[in-house]
Amino acid sequence: MRTVAALVLSVASAWCAPACAQWVPIIRESDVFARRFSLYIDAGSIVRHGERVTVRVLLNMRERTEDGISSVVAVDEYDCLNDRMRSRSVVSHAERDGKGRVVREFRALGAWVPVEPGKINEAVLENVCDFYPNRWSE
Repeated sequence: MRTVAALVLSVASAWCAPACAQWVPIIRESDVFARRFSLYIDAGSIVRHGERVTVRVLLNMRERTEDGISSVVAVDEYDCLNDRMRSRSVVSHAERDGKGRVVREFRALGAWVPVEPGKINEAVLENVCDFYPNRWSE
C-alpha cells in the first residue's frame, strides 16, 4: 500500500508541477524594478549542480506592456561562484502568474552574462545561491 501511495504522489507531483509552483516573492524595496513588476522564484524548482543553481522565475508586470505581456516565466541557471547567469527558457504570457496566451517564447540555452548590481538577476542570485547552507567551493 505504501508503494502505491508513493507512486500516486510522484505522478500527481509531476502532473501538477507547472501549476503548483511554490512561488516565493523576492522583495527588496530599494530596487527600482519593484515599481515595474513583482518578482518571484519557485522554491520547489531550485536544483543545485555543483556551484550552479537552476530555478524558475516569475515576473508579474504592474502594467501590461505595449506588446501585451503581463507576466514572464523563465528557467534560469546561476553560476554562484562567478556571479553570472544564463536563461534556459523564457515564456511571456498575456495574463499574470504565467497564465493566458503565450505572447513570446524562447527555449534555447542563452550565453552566460554577468549579474549586474541592482538588476533583478542580482536579487535572484542572492536568494538561490544562499538557499544552500554549505559554502561554495571552487
